[in-house]
Amino acid sequence: MLNEECEVDGRECPWVRVLEKFKMNPANLFEEHPLLLELEDLVNGDSIPRASVFWQNLEKGKALSVEFPVAAVSKPHESLRVFRGISADLITVPDNPLGYPHYDPVAVACYLKSLELRSGVMPHITAKDRNLNALTSELRTAQVFGCEAVLLTTGDWPSFAVPSRPVFDVDASNLIRLARLVFAGVMPTKEVLKVEDRPRVASVMNPHYRPKIEAKRLARKLIAGSEAFFTQVVAARESATGISKIIEELKKYAEVDVPIIASVLYPMKEEIKPFLRALGIPVGDEPFEVLLEELKAVEAVRGLNLIVSSRSLEEWLGLWREAREIIEGVFE
Repeated sequence: MLNEECEVDGRECPWVRVLEKFKMNPANLFEEHPLLLELEDLVNGDSIPRASVFWQNLEKGKALSVEFPVAAVSKPHESLRVFRGISADLITVPDNPLGYPHYDPVAVACYLKSLELRSGVMPHITAKDRNLNALTSELRTAQVFGCEAVLLTTGDWPSFAVPSRPVFDVDASNLIRLARLVFAGVMPTKEVLKVEDRPRVASVMNPHYRPKIEAKRLARKLIAGSEAFFTQVVAARESATGISKIIEELKKYAEVDVPIIASVLYPMKEEIKPFLRALGIPVGDEPFEVLLEELKAVEAVRGLNLIVSSRSLEEWLGLWREAREIIEGVFE
């Protein structure tokens, strides 16, 4: 980049408006994959972010997403029951949470899109199980088949559940940059495709980690092209407070107003608490309503991502209705 223009052909660099918001040299924060760095010269500009009810409500500070119940759905027609039984802006499809093999998230997302229902769809795509080719295919599929967003993350190590080795061709930040390149029509083969619109790009925030370190991680993800952050599960007042502390630290790197979507688990069963603590997630004794009030007070939190804990679809739908009623009571 030279004088905000591409050194090769003089086009405006599409990353200028992101980079100019940072108070320090972004190169000191984000080490870009050599191949992706080469592809930058082929970018003509960003494609149009896909319109969605979720993003509209996120801008208003009242977005609601719900995680697809991969453990409770075993037949395709049960997906219809999920959609007909809930009223959420976005359905998120997890990628083998906690390392347990379930369904391919992009395949499920494409199936859900084919149902043509109101809720948008956001598959999780992780770097742990896929090489660069596989990641590119997943991203391209999510774009072509109409997903409203993608959640890009490192992912839970497969060895948590099965004796499998992770791949990690790219880290989370470079996965984000790969997505922005693919969504701009630039493939790792250096082929340039015509694209019209793209999914929104979201990534993950850890509200339980040390604020100074987590803020630096988020700064890298913003430089790479993340547009929103979904938190790991917030199960204690201290984690809600942690979000505010991290955002304050983030302001030392960049003056950005990035929306945060807080992930909450319902119900908080006693048998789950030791497991969450073993993962480094603080668990408090606050009732669900009190935790929601704490999150409501965090200015950066613009939405909730609800994870309902059940392996029975009937129970899952009932718990969803309970949680939805409580959320409406607090936020509306």
